Amino acid sequence: MDTGFIAKPLTSRQIDQAFPLVQVLAPGLDVERWRAFARAVMPEDGPRPAPTGIVGIQNGNGYIHGLFSYARTQDLVHGAVLTVENVIVLDLFDMAGAALTLVGAVDRLASSLACTAIHTSLDTRGAAPCGRGRPLLDAFRESGHAVECRRLCKVLPPAAAPSDMMKKAH
Repeated sequence: MDTGFIAKPLTSRQIDQAFPLVQVLAPGLDVERWRAFARAVMPEDGPRPAPTGIVGIQNGNGYIHGLFSYARTQDLVHGAVLTVENVIVLDLFDMAGAALTLVGAVDRLASSLACTAIHTSLDTRGAAPCGRGRPLLDAFRESGHAVECRRLCKVLPPAAAPSDMMKKAH
């Protein structure tokens, strides 16, 4: 099915272009933090597909309508796993088409990296209803993805300096 969207690895020139989408996922995130994250996970000009990266969902004019970051990791139960995070799709007219393109890209990437499973973390805003239904969550479910567990997060305070830790120990 031709949705009019294509999935391609994000390039270093597109990092700033993708920032408005990232702000939907993390409204308080500043552009420098996004740039640092993107540079850390995007491969230089190494092998394709790389074991970590960011994939953008673009229309024919090169505008980014979605993205996800990924890493090939190891899982106790599944072995080699494609871990997918920071998933977002935004399109005023064809949310379902952009979502289908994203999910197809996830599935193809997992196959090309010889993964035996895909673990996807969907932000509640990314899976929330947008118009009729929930296109992103529905696209994942229709492609065979199922809820397996619930992921929890505890934000920790910044690590104390070693000298501060010594004072507290006495």
